[in-house]
Parts: sequence; C-alpha cells; structure tokens
Amino acid sequence: MNNKLLLIPLLSALASAPLQAMGYGPHGGFHDKARVVDVRPIIEIVEVPNERRECWPEEVYGSRSRNSGAGMIVGGIIGGVLGNQIGRGDGRKVATVAGTVIGAAVGADADRQARSQPYSNTEHHCRVTTDYLQEERLRGYRVTYRYQGQTFTTEMDHDPGKFVPVRVQVTPVD
Repeated sequence: MNNKLLLIPLLSALASAPLQAMGYGPHGGFHDKARVVDVRPIIEIVEVPNERRECWPEEVYGSRSRNSGAGMIVGGIIGGVLGNQIGRGDGRKVATVAGTVIGAAVGADADRQARSQPYSNTEHHCRVTTDYLQEERLRGYRVTYRYQGQTFTTEMDHDPGKFVPVRVQVTPVD
C-alpha cells in the first residue's frame, strides 16, 4: 500500500512533463510570442553631483609686532659706552648716564618704526563647491505589441526585438 501512494505523484509528474515541454506552465496556460509594433526608450532626467576645487591667491596685509625691547637695550648700551668715552673726569659719570638714556630712547624709537612698517604676504585659499548637472539616463523601454488582434503595452528593461514572449492563460467565463 505504501508503494501505491508513491506511485500516484510519480505518474502525475510524468503526465505533466509533455504539457510543460509544449509550453504549458505549471499553473495552467501556455507560452507564445507576440509581434512587437513599437519600442520607445524611457528616459529620465537625474541630477548628478559634480564636486570641484576652487583656489585663489589672496594678499594679506599686517604690521610687524616685535615687542622684545632689544632696540632700547642695545641703544642704551651703545649710548652709555659713547658717553663714557666722551666724558672727562667727574663729568664722565654724567656723560655715561646721559648717553645711556639718549641711546635707549633712540633704540626704542627705532623699534617702534620697525614695528609700524607694514608688510604683505600672499596666501592661497581653496574651497570645494558642488554643482549639480542634469543627465539623461535610460530607465527602460515602453513596448507595444499585438497578440490575437489586440494591442498591449508594457515596460521592459531591454529592447525585446521583433517578438516578445507572452504567457496565455484561458479561463472560462461565468
């Protein structure tokens, strides 16, 4: 009895194989081909980002800001040495002090002039900008075909050529 139960599905599969070989599908119906009468590409417009780098030179202006006090110190030392050389006797101490004060003032003034002198420098700046370009892209094909005197239209991802395969399923009308 167990062998008989296995035999029924096997016979059913063997009986349906010729139908499928003739184009009949497993859910009924059959495959055929229909003549293509028109194929039109479906084009869509998409925006594509386009990044580009822009660079430019830019002049930068400023002034020197040395606040070391070196001019005043060096000026004071030189002035003191000169004052000591010029002065005689008791006046040598006064000449040394006066030379130191005058030399420090001259050195400080030279520092101020050096600090207030403007300068310029060229710096390069860059930025990335994004433009959006419109581009046409093929989305598929609108295919119009005739089968048994009737016209049908569908969308396909490829151009089918002269014929398009169709599945035909016949059902009774109540």
